[in-house]
Amino acid sequence: MMLTKILLFITLFLICSLGHAQYILPATQQTLNTLDELQLRNKSPEAFDVLEKAIKNTGSPTDLAYLYAHQSGMYIAADSLLKGKRLLDLSMENAGKSKSPHAKAIAYRAKAYLSNILNLPDAVVEDALTGLKYVEERNDDLLTKYHLHYLLYSAYSKWDDEEKMEKYIRICQQYAILANNINLQANVNNGMSSMFLARYKASGQQNLLDSSYHYLDKALILYQRSPDRVSGNTSVITCINLANYYLEFSGEDLMTRRQKAFLHLDLAEKKLRHAEASSEKWINVYGIKSGFAKKEGDFMLAEHYLLQGLSQLMNSSKNHFKLEYVVNKDLKEIALKNNDVKKALTYQQRAEDLLKKSFDEQQLFNAQKLEVQYETEKKDQQLKLLRERELFRKKQNYMYGGIAVALLFGFVFMFVSYHFRLKYALERETKLAKEKEDAEHQAALELKIEKEEQARLKAEQELLDLKRQQLEKEALANSLIIDHKNDMLKQIQGKIRNGDTSDIRKLLKEEMLLRADFNDVKMQIQELHPTFFQQLMEKAAHKLTPLDLKYCAYIYLQMTTKQIAQALHVEPQSVRMFKYRLKQKFGLGKDVDLEKFLLSLS
Repeated sequence: MMLTKILLFITLFLICSLGHAQYILPATQQTLNTLDELQLRNKSPEAFDVLEKAIKNTGSPTDLAYLYAHQSGMYIAADSLLKGKRLLDLSMENAGKSKSPHAKAIAYRAKAYLSNILNLPDAVVEDALTGLKYVEERNDDLLTKYHLHYLLYSAYSKWDDEEKMEKYIRICQQYAILANNINLQANVNNGMSSMFLARYKASGQQNLLDSSYHYLDKALILYQRSPDRVSGNTSVITCINLANYYLEFSGEDLMTRRQKAFLHLDLAEKKLRHAEASSEKWINVYGIKSGFAKKEGDFMLAEHYLLQGLSQLMNSSKNHFKLEYVVNKDLKEIALKNNDVKKALTYQQRAEDLLKKSFDEQQLFNAQKLEVQYETEKKDQQLKLLRERELFRKKQNYMYGGIAVALLFGFVFMFVSYHFRLKYALERETKLAKEKEDAEHQAALELKIEKEEQARLKAEQELLDLKRQQLEKEALANSLIIDHKNDMLKQIQGKIRNGDTSDIRKLLKEEMLLRADFNDVKMQIQELHPTFFQQLMEKAAHKLTPLDLKYCAYIYLQMTTKQIAQALHVEPQSVRMFKYRLKQKFGLGKDVDLEKFLLSLS
């Protein structure tokens, strides 16, 4: 069924055990051995902690290249591509500092693994072959050779190049046997089985299906002989693939196939219950059980198995939206076969929600991939530039060496001529550089002078503007004063002409008040009308501020809006707004004149 397709290449999680060698420190060797044991038992969190401590406790570039490569692979396998890429860069950097070719090989192996996750088979082949160049003549790092060849097998499997796939998987088999690594031997057998199964599906030849089963059986035998030396993930994959073989391809009767398949699934479930394998494999276990129930026509049982698998999946700490989507689609089909339309709609709705979540999750993952690819291309471009510079320097050295040899065996006059021309060229270059520097200095100086001149002109213009504004203000003030004086003279003339001279003294007194400071104005008003400010306070519905009293005093003195604005240095519009607020504070109606109200107080 569809759920088993994800098992074909699940063995590509290659970073589970990095190669060990005698050229790393004993403490690092012990760390890698510990990591192997933790990975066999699917203890990734503990493995992360062990790695962090080991990295903090070593400064050896070779050891750091190994540790960072291992750490990079673990983060990449957990879909943390950006973190994995940064750790890969650290591995490559330390490998460059190290004199050990094995450090460089391990760094390129981690780089090829990242390229494989990014689905860049061309880059996988290039990086894997580069890594092999450092160790292909050596027999002391078999595991690194194994993993580099396995990456090549993976790359060619994406291109369906059967010849290259078989070539590299068989090389992997040789190195796994030479290294006496049972886990890797089981992985190879699973890989061989997947390869022959793909060929069988393409051609339908029975012998290919038999070969696929043969290698699965070999992987199972390895696990049964050495259960502690085969990882939980590898053993569960083997059992699931065997159970799937009995579901889809075996020619025996259905009851026999079911019994055999369930025996293998029981082994897988035991590992999964002890958390010795990744939790998403629960879906494959229950998916195969559901498949048998469908073949038996028991759709209720098929639904029950899928729901059990879904429950196990949802209880895990990771998100598995894509798998949950596939399960809900299968549940919908089963519900339709049971004529339960309501339940089918429910499963369909869940599937659509999960598809959206899966799409969002994939978008985030794709964004990580794009960023990693961008950083990788940027880093590769930098490395390419460095290599080109290094090559250029080497060519320069060869050229200079050839010239030196030619000069040693040449004629003296050629040497003198060359020396003279070289000296002349250097002097000319120095002279041109000096002229260029002088020209740049002169241009910079002229630019500086021009900027200073512009700044001076701007400052002068601003000063002139300030003076003009000041003069305009003074002119306006003088104009207001003159207007006020003229008004006052007209009033005096009128009073004299009418024979009413009693209020002339009071008028002159009030004029002096306008020119005085407000404190003086207040004092004078209190002398003339002692109860004026007290009455203001009593009449006001709200508390009056000192500014309110000042406005009332100026209005009482019958100053115009312009005069008050001039005295208080505000706009006439502000004075009109303040008058309106004063009327509100005194509770006056719209028809009541504020000035008459204030004059009435005295």
